[in-house]
Amino acid sequence: MTNHLDYLKHFKSNDFKYKTTIMKPLKVGTDCSGIEAPIQALRLLNIPHKHIFSCDNDPHVVKSIQANYKSKVLYDDIFKRDPKTLPLVDAYISGFPCQSFSTLGKRAGFEDTRGTLFFCCLNAIKYSTPKFFILENVKGLINHDKGKTFEVILDKLQGLKKYNVYWKLFNTKDYGVPQSRERIYIVGILKTLDKGFQFPPPVSLDITVSDVLENESDLDPKFGYLTEHKTKLLQELQDNQKINDLSKNWSVNLNVSNYKRCGPMIDICPTLLAGNGGDCIFYLTSIQRRYTPREYLNLQGFGEFNQAVSNSKLYKQVGNSMSVNILAFIYKAILQTTEL
Repeated sequence: MTNHLDYLKHFKSNDFKYKTTIMKPLKVGTDCSGIEAPIQALRLLNIPHKHIFSCDNDPHVVKSIQANYKSKVLYDDIFKRDPKTLPLVDAYISGFPCQSFSTLGKRAGFEDTRGTLFFCCLNAIKYSTPKFFILENVKGLINHDKGKTFEVILDKLQGLKKYNVYWKLFNTKDYGVPQSRERIYIVGILKTLDKGFQFPPPVSLDITVSDVLENESDLDPKFGYLTEHKTKLLQELQDNQKINDLSKNWSVNLNVSNYKRCGPMIDICPTLLAGNGGDCIFYLTSIQRRYTPREYLNLQGFGEFNQAVSNSKLYKQVGNSMSVNILAFIYKAILQTTEL
């Protein structure tokens, strides 16, 4: 048993527990949220909920969703569904891909469907009328197209005129899980329900990557196998004083061409990558092997999860996921400052 869920100690106050026992189940809709970190967070906090709809067009992601969650409706194409027919929900959460902004900066025409994905989410909010919504994206969105893309997004959300809209740049490591992962979170709350929402302040990080490791005695030797090139990278990192002791918890990317690109971090894992799955896994020097898929889930704050796809597919899905711990802290802040 690992200690990766240490962050849940921040949710044990009697007032928060009482809130979750008296509230009605939240009706939740999710889009582009991959392996459903939003639902994981609700489960871990014992927040009563009903998963009304979900959506993803990747068959491998769909397989993971079906093995772990029971949404009433599972859409396979966000572009083809009619947003006017979406079920009404209390909460809407989406981690829409950053690729969707390839043409948004033009702010006219949106002839490329990749540039309209945000507008699919906007319409989902408009027609499913949630009491609150949470949107997540990469840090680079803030400065995309000299800030114009982000300006459009905030303008369109505020243009709904029903919501107070807030945003903040979060780092996963500041909320109890040892992964350095910066992401933007945008929160909207109905003006009629908002009683002074504030984003949660950071908490101390009381665990390291050693606390996310699984005790797997029969682990496949492939997790420790290194090619000649990767062995050379490790040596060059030491020779150039980028790593001073291999017995310490250095997480390092060995899937690169040059040691200068390895980006080692001690006791904290760098941002989990998606890539092509099998070629994006960090190596932990203290145990002389790569992280397993389950350990990647731990580094995103996940609880119980049934693996229904190959390791490479799951690595990719976890790398694309929202951080469960961040969502948990945001949920708590919303429940404490709204009347749901």
